[in-house]
Amino acid sequence: MNDFTKFKLQPSINNISEATALDIYSQQLAQFDLLSVEGERALGKKINTEMAKIISEICSTPQGLEQLSQVVENYLQIYQSADGTATKRWKYDPEPNYIANLASTLIDTLEVILFLDEESKQRSHIQNNLIALLQSLSLGRQQIIEIAEQLQDQREQLKGFIQNYLKLRSELIEKNLRLVYTVAGRFNSSGVSYDDLIQEGNVGLLKAADRFNFNKGFRFSTYAFWCIQNVLKTALQKRYHTISRPSYLQEKLSLIKRARAKFVSKHERQPTTKELASLSGIPLATLEKINTFPSEPLSLNHGIGVEDDSTLLEEIIADKTKEADVLSEQQLKRKLLDRICKKLTDREYLVLKLRFGIDSRREHTLEEISYQLNVSVERVRQMQKNAMKKLQNYD
Repeated sequence: MNDFTKFKLQPSINNISEATALDIYSQQLAQFDLLSVEGERALGKKINTEMAKIISEICSTPQGLEQLSQVVENYLQIYQSADGTATKRWKYDPEPNYIANLASTLIDTLEVILFLDEESKQRSHIQNNLIALLQSLSLGRQQIIEIAEQLQDQREQLKGFIQNYLKLRSELIEKNLRLVYTVAGRFNSSGVSYDDLIQEGNVGLLKAADRFNFNKGFRFSTYAFWCIQNVLKTALQKRYHTISRPSYLQEKLSLIKRARAKFVSKHERQPTTKELASLSGIPLATLEKINTFPSEPLSLNHGIGVEDDSTLLEEIIADKTKEADVLSEQQLKRKLLDRICKKLTDREYLVLKLRFGIDSRREHTLEEISYQLNVSVERVRQMQKNAMKKLQNYD
């Protein structure tokens, strides 16, 4: 585990008029103390206690039990493949089907007890088992809070429990804001401003605070570091590039960039393709293919050739818009004919398709259709007329 106790913050601000928003934010982080291992565990126990109280109140209403059942079902579906088996992301020994059946049995039993309006030790025992099951899963706590907020008018105690939980959650987030600041620094050479990186990293911290399971015994900072890093990588790939690149390609490009910078720093020259492949560990064929990609997107107004006789890029690239419009119109006509073809004879249906160019490159004349069907032109005209009358009378 990396040591996150040493954070490089901005130096003290001597002149507030010259300070940037990032400088001020950096200094504000200094007021939040880092959590120790014991502090994290204590805060995690408090959060679990408040969540247990919230779930207990939710289980006291039929509406709450129904919504809770839906949340568990949606969560488990993510980790089930088409044949019902667990996916590779499932990290528990029991299969998702077993967990689903267990949760369903506990919730159904609580619904029956609630319907019978019985207060007993059995109900308390079943409720505690359900709470323990939910807290053992990496179930997003925000979903449970949303259910509780809908029921807080029915259960007066819920409002206080929700406020206590949100207060503890805010404390957990504030104590780890420096972690976002540090992880964002690792992506500072990506071409994105530090402010944007910190904002995206904070989103990852919020996700970590919502999903982290305190019962597994790991440190929250370990999980939060992973979440923040993943969110930053995804944001860089999808939001901050003109053309979105797949994650595996983005990782290779970053690896190539670091290897090239390291080689230039050591040898004071640009590396050859073979040297770069050896240093980065990327196969030579793959590296040569990656090098053919343009480093920056080209504008359609970019000129190609000599200045006096240059051609715009948009004039070279074929415009398929018109073809798409024609294809869309043909598909619409074909769907209409297919829907009402039951009222047409086979020959009438064929005549209309050829006449209007459906499923063919062009519209056919009456003479061409008569030659294909081996009938007179007048007969083709009559079939077209009859077919059009049937279409006009179609409801």
